[in-house]
Amino acid sequence: MATAAPAAAAMASLAAARAPAPRAASRSPGRGPSRGGERRTNAPDTAQDTQSRSVDLNHVIALLKDSGSKDLEKEQLKTLKKVVKHFENGLPLKDVAQITEILNLCAEKMNEQEAFTEPLCELIKLFELPFQKKKFSDKANYSDEVSQSIAQLGYLMRVPSSQVKIQICKSIINFYNTELPGKLLSGYQPTSPIYKIKMAEAGGLAEALVLSLALVENQLTEKLWVLKALQHLSTSEISCGQMVKAQAASRLCLCLNGADPSGQLVFRSSDILWNLLEKASKEEVVNQLRSLECVHALKEVFVDVTCGFQHCDHQLRNDLLVIATLLAENPAVPMIESGFAKVLIVLATCTEVKLPNPLVKGFKLTYSYEDFEMKKLLFNVLQIFSRDPSAAQLLSENHVMPALLYYVKQNRKSGFPDWSAAQYEELQLHALAVLASVAPVLVDKYLSCQANTLLLVFLEWCVGQDPFFGQGSSFHGTGGRGNKLPQMRYSLRALRSVVALYDDAVSINLCDQGAISQLLDILKYAADKSKEKEGTVLLEIQADILFILSVLCENDVHRKELFSCEGVGILISFFKMDPRKLYCALSHNCLLLSALDCLWSCVIGCYIAEDSFIEKQGIFLLLDLLALKEKNLCNTILGILVELSDNPKMVLHMSVWRGRRDQTAANLLIQLWRQEELDLGIRRDQCGMIIDTKRPITTSFQKQQKVIPLPASCPTFAIMEISESIRAKVYLLFCKLGFENLPGLSTKDFVTLTIIQHYIDFKIGEVWSEISAEIKEEFRPVTPDEINLKHISDVSENTGKMVASLQNELLERQYHQEIQEEKKIYKKIQDTHTQRELINKSWENFLSRTSNYEALKKAKMLQETLIEASTSKLNTQNGPEHAIDIPKLHTTYSNFIDDLRVYVRGGTGGMGYPNLGGEGGRGGDVWFVARERTTLKNIRQKYPQKRFVAGAGANSSVKALKGEKGKDCEVHVPLGISVLDDNGKQIGELNAAGERFLAARGGLGGSLATNFLPCKGQRRTVHLDLKLIADVGLVGFPNAGKSSLLSKISHAKPEIANYPFTTIQPELGKIMYADYKQISVADLPGLIEGAHANKGMGHKFLKHVERTKQLLLVVDISGFQLSMKTQFRTAFETILLLTKELELYKEELVTKPALLAINKMDLPCANDNLDELMTQLENPQDFFHLLEEEIIPENTLEFREVIPISTYTGEGIEELKTCLRKSIDAQAEQVNEEYRKKKLLLLQTSKEEQTNRSWHS
Repeated sequence: MATAAPAAAAMASLAAARAPAPRAASRSPGRGPSRGGERRTNAPDTAQDTQSRSVDLNHVIALLKDSGSKDLEKEQLKTLKKVVKHFENGLPLKDVAQITEILNLCAEKMNEQEAFTEPLCELIKLFELPFQKKKFSDKANYSDEVSQSIAQLGYLMRVPSSQVKIQICKSIINFYNTELPGKLLSGYQPTSPIYKIKMAEAGGLAEALVLSLALVENQLTEKLWVLKALQHLSTSEISCGQMVKAQAASRLCLCLNGADPSGQLVFRSSDILWNLLEKASKEEVVNQLRSLECVHALKEVFVDVTCGFQHCDHQLRNDLLVIATLLAENPAVPMIESGFAKVLIVLATCTEVKLPNPLVKGFKLTYSYEDFEMKKLLFNVLQIFSRDPSAAQLLSENHVMPALLYYVKQNRKSGFPDWSAAQYEELQLHALAVLASVAPVLVDKYLSCQANTLLLVFLEWCVGQDPFFGQGSSFHGTGGRGNKLPQMRYSLRALRSVVALYDDAVSINLCDQGAISQLLDILKYAADKSKEKEGTVLLEIQADILFILSVLCENDVHRKELFSCEGVGILISFFKMDPRKLYCALSHNCLLLSALDCLWSCVIGCYIAEDSFIEKQGIFLLLDLLALKEKNLCNTILGILVELSDNPKMVLHMSVWRGRRDQTAANLLIQLWRQEELDLGIRRDQCGMIIDTKRPITTSFQKQQKVIPLPASCPTFAIMEISESIRAKVYLLFCKLGFENLPGLSTKDFVTLTIIQHYIDFKIGEVWSEISAEIKEEFRPVTPDEINLKHISDVSENTGKMVASLQNELLERQYHQEIQEEKKIYKKIQDTHTQRELINKSWENFLSRTSNYEALKKAKMLQETLIEASTSKLNTQNGPEHAIDIPKLHTTYSNFIDDLRVYVRGGTGGMGYPNLGGEGGRGGDVWFVARERTTLKNIRQKYPQKRFVAGAGANSSVKALKGEKGKDCEVHVPLGISVLDDNGKQIGELNAAGERFLAARGGLGGSLATNFLPCKGQRRTVHLDLKLIADVGLVGFPNAGKSSLLSKISHAKPEIANYPFTTIQPELGKIMYADYKQISVADLPGLIEGAHANKGMGHKFLKHVERTKQLLLVVDISGFQLSMKTQFRTAFETILLLTKELELYKEELVTKPALLAINKMDLPCANDNLDELMTQLENPQDFFHLLEEEIIPENTLEFREVIPISTYTGEGIEELKTCLRKSIDAQAEQVNEEYRKKKLLLLQTSKEEQTNRSWHS
């Protein structure tokens, strides 16, 4: 009788929710029994639909509606069997609605006559068969009728027959494993299996089945069949939604405690609950399960299953535990009131605490995989309960803290008696993660269990060198394969959660155990690891340590001093972070914010720490970060700078800081101020001037606010804006820096600076304005008060007008300054234009002279005459004739190489002899030896691999305990070689024949000091850089005639042509005189403007000038122009440009003795140009004002001789050779004289020392 009420309610629900009977399909012309008068044109259709027309469903329906005698009943039963037989191979879609109507009629008949039970079950079986479609469109055309017919199956659960109910459930289950019949209806095709499932979803079959649970409450078999059908239906999201609508969660939960020896009731109910939680609204399902009755039922079945020993019991237990976890997440679920919370907490801690408890009597942990999963789920439950303040008492009473601290110990073994190494590691990390949530709730228990000590000892093990291989295969073990980083991560997270309470007892307990020093060591360890390989885990570890240190050191000077010993240096490394890392996804931004917070808490307020931070250029690093203009960093950094501004050293560091493009701190602060005003919506004009003089710094947000009277304790909008924006901090910093004599500011910056300087005046005016508005809103001030308020308002407005006038003065001053600068630029342009006109006039004169045919013809004849005169044979009368055509006497360099990169390696030492203490031989050395008649080209040809390896030392043996030294490798190199390493640093030089340089030292042999193992020899790559050693170096621009000159004065044969850059490599020739005196001359490739900055191949050519004794500048008398795109240079400008290039490359080159050869004197007007040039060379400073500043050298060359020549006619060649001889001889005589004086001075000094020694003796 107890179940009569729910059953009656379910019957009423099913009756109320009963789907309307599907409308029978209209009868088609070809349907029904054949009649004699039917037309012959239907004969083919008749043949095709013979089977379909053999049963008239309308006739069957009419027959079932009649009631009467026994004969009528037999006829009805016979007809029903005929219908079942007819549709045994499938049910056409067009007949589904009529079959459903027959089902309903049979169900009504069965209430009175049980004989209709069997036919009803057979008709229900027809729904197991696939539906048949004649056309593809049938599925859409009959979808409404089919969905309503399938839903009608659920409403037939009201029939009081177990056989019918079970058959309905079987038919629904067969929707999901439909098999095709052996024979199909002629002209029909089966629908897809999923079609029935979709129609069941559309008809709401799941909802009807849930409602029918009340009808089978005391019928175990029927209930299990209904649950099995619901299991299949719950695989669909739509069906799950319908089930939730019918309160399926609460109905199923109440089914869990039903008597069922097989356990299928619990299994199927929990499986359906799982599906509902996954595929329907989880919040709605939990809301249905939140009743005390449901939670109590869940608790009882969980306790029963937990004490089971079968494998399936363990899986089911874990499923129920997951459902309980989801319920526990909802604070409204009465987990504590039902006693379920206590059961779960006791179960989570019983294996670690090992105290007997009747709640878990009979529970035995088998350490299987299912038990391992249960343990993790129970830890999750503890974490969830820690969020509920009402559960704190339960957590404390049931020893949760000792149970979690059980895992805070080092992993000594590779495996454990109970859990495997991987399982124990996962549980350990999970317990540490739960500890971080539970510890803040149970602080007293935390301290009484000495948790701080355990965590610090555990952290010491984490950074130790103990052999431990982390698995890193769990969720909490991310990034922990082969290391202890996850253990460190969650231990620090637990410490952080407790320290974040700002409990003095916790902080004192940690500091008394030396936590600050230990945390700094861990921070340094993590920072070093992060340099090797960065990751999210390491970044989180560092951020947590910084936070813990911030809390511990805040408001305690002694702790700050302790932190400053090592902490300041570590903090500095964080501020040197690459700015690009702030924009990646690894939380560098959070780490930097943590470092800034640590700086604020651990350094500021302690003079020792502040001085250490400033001395390590901390202010510079903060300003570098501030220059990034990151919104989330600026406010914090400015606040730190304001706090540090009381330190006198800080202002000095801010003053000398320079950022990109030489930006100053003042300029940076002004830019931040302008950006802040832009963000706050403060109006300024394009020059940054004040627009609203009454409210010059009021934000757009303040202007939009209505006047609201506030209590005295509540700050106004003007006051709140001070703490929220950065403008107040910028103002305070300028108060320390000063508002005058600030470098690096533009006029616009000074305009903004005037606003910053009067910020406090404007802010006071804002506050008074708000006070005045509030007073006028509620009261009418008396006349004296009104006058005072008006006076204050006028003062504020006058301040704004005064600042605006100052800004106008600054802009006018800038305007006048710009005018003066424009005048200077205009004057310079005029001077340049004048010079251009002079050049053009000179060029026009040249063209006019060279365009006269008669003058050119005369000049040509003069050239031929001079050539003939210069090539005449002159016999030497004063001495014998000597042939100078000696083979190999005059050398030219083709395919010249002046730089060679080679690899050198010293020999490896020999093996020692440990038994007898024998020492292996030292490895051979690699030497560079300077030798004449050697070139780098020869080295490259002889050694194409460019590798030089010395021999290995001999091994020590019984016969020779001291091994022999390996064979040295000697490499002959030309004179003038500089040896450079890969960084370009000179490490050796070889200028004279026979000089040696040790390029690679051999390795030591094996000895007692090296454990009798040999050492490898030194190895490196070096550059052999050749600088030609010559008496005279020819210097000039391209096409000046240097190669022609070298061919005239020596036997060298350089390439000569009428285009620039004919010489692309240095050429060396020798001038032979009659007395066999030789002077070497180096022809260097032509320079171009900018050669000192390595433009073109400047450095490659200019380096050869360094080793020459004297310079011979060769200049074209007609001037030089490299191309049409470059500027034309006169001969005078050419000389100055060459001097400038030499000076900029190396100032010492300008001090060398120099001669000047003015070439191409055979050209027309050459003499006029020569006269002009000589005048300019006598007093060059008088002509500098006509030239560009960039071509004027600091020092001009002092030429010993100026010789006009023509390499074309030979004019002046002999005179040049004579001048070169005299200059070289004079220089040699000077060197000899200096050498003699030095020797004489040494001799005198030695004599005086001898006299003094004899006198003392």
